[in-house]
Amino acid sequence: MNFKVAPDLYEKLYLLKDATQFEPAGSEPMRESPASGAPIQAVPAAKSAAGERAPKPLPCISEVVTPAGKKPVLKAMMTTACERNCYYCPFRAGRSRTQRISFTPDEMALSFNKMQQLGYVDGLFLSSGIIKGSVTAQDKIIDTAEILRKKYSYRGYVHLKIMPGAEKDQIRRAMQLANRVSVNLEGPTKERLEKLAPQKDYWQELIQRLKWISQLRQQERLQSSVVTQFVVGAVGDTDLELLSV
Repeated sequence: MNFKVAPDLYEKLYLLKDATQFEPAGSEPMRESPASGAPIQAVPAAKSAAGERAPKPLPCISEVVTPAGKKPVLKAMMTTACERNCYYCPFRAGRSRTQRISFTPDEMALSFNKMQQLGYVDGLFLSSGIIKGSVTAQDKIIDTAEILRKKYSYRGYVHLKIMPGAEKDQIRRAMQLANRVSVNLEGPTKERLEKLAPQKDYWQELIQRLKWISQLRQQERLQSSVVTQFVVGAVGDTDLELLSV
């Protein structure tokens, strides 16, 4: 295998498959689609001549609309292991047969950097399951972005997921590093969320984080944009509830 990322890292990325396919990574979620064929159709000639080609397409690369245009974005997770049991999630704690994949921040940053250098991707969406608490999970997401920005001098598109229960200082740092951050509300009300993810606290873990993001944008002039996401229609939520959030 000529691909310069260690084979075990590439295989772990491949095993993620479409783990984040329903996570909106860009500005137009309905237009996001898996990159077809090779990870990117046209590899620059100078790089392809070196023979550095991925052995098979990565299902976790999607074509995403970003503020800088349409780009191939790696949609990845630090780990698919999780201690929470959200009913809608394929990686919830209660699914004992689900294969669990984990990366260190160095591994994820190295893998992305090599693929970006070869022209396979030009953007990163990074989420994670929660192991050892939300703060630990958020630290690993932030550490990965730190490595990309500082060690590899990557200046392109980065979208970081904010974990439920993340600390305010973590959110501040994520917004300093990322072009976009997101907090998944999942349900439009406390009652709806309890039916989807009974271990999540709607007001304290989610809404409070969105308030902090709003404050940081206004008071500290942080430019990172913010989006949220809902699981629509699974627990009887109404259009009015969704529009009233």
